[in-house]
Amino acid sequence: MSGADVGRLVLLAAVWGLAFVFIRVAVMPLGPVVLVELRQVIAGVALALYARSIGLSLEVRRRWRVYLPVALLNSALPFVLVAAAQRELAASYAAILVSTSPLLAALISAVALDDPLTPRKLGGLVLGIAGVALLIGWNPAALDLPPVWAIAAVLAAALLYAIAGVYTRIRARDIPPLATAAASQLASAGLVLPFVALAPPAAMPGAVEWLSVLALALFSSALAFILYFQLIRNVGPVKTLTVNFLAPLFGVGGGALLLGERITANMLGGTVVILAGTALVLGGARPRPG
Repeated sequence: MSGADVGRLVLLAAVWGLAFVFIRVAVMPLGPVVLVELRQVIAGVALALYARSIGLSLEVRRRWRVYLPVALLNSALPFVLVAAAQRELAASYAAILVSTSPLLAALISAVALDDPLTPRKLGGLVLGIAGVALLIGWNPAALDLPPVWAIAAVLAAALLYAIAGVYTRIRARDIPPLATAAASQLASAGLVLPFVALAPPAAMPGAVEWLSVLALALFSSALAFILYFQLIRNVGPVKTLTVNFLAPLFGVGGGALLLGERITANMLGGTVVILAGTALVLGGARPRPG
């Protein structure tokens, strides 16, 4: 992996980790459906305007069969699932559950992309999962666990992200990442729009909630998806989805700074284990041409 791609991976981890903080703040008054719709409309329009400013055509008529599955699998469904779950889950908890995506992507890629699970890569993935478990504290006897449906929703979103990563690698590899990002966000907004009337906002958002929506759309969606699709094309879905090992570090840090969450010894220990697992996966995957 080149130095530029490592930089993209870290920046992507930062904006995606903080996304869980933004969602936690904004979902309470807006609800999951309206929040996701606003996120995708703002991000999609911003990306489309930027693409137009640099002379990049989205070629929707020719590529819509590629864009639509990406929109459904990578945005519409998982965004709504995560936002709905975060009415019950803390930001750090959601970020950590989503970090199962790399393991799921590795399993899918082993079949779909002829990308074998080497012992080093598998060890790194397992170590990463262990690290995120340590990050929030392993306590099987806890009585205050979140609802099962919320945990299942985030895990389902993680699976969708993994499938979308592999699909993008196969079908959208030759499409400019900016075009994929812009078109998929606009398509996803169209998919979610019919459900807005069924789940209206619970209250009028305040200034902090609106700022969270803008940050979520412009940084955690628009910028993030440019980075994400570029990494998918450059290094493949398994390496790209190791971002979900790093994102909880930023989610926990953002929760501490912005939401007043306490940093524990488990979080510090989890950081070391997560970084070790990420290093194994990044170093253990074989390089790809192009």
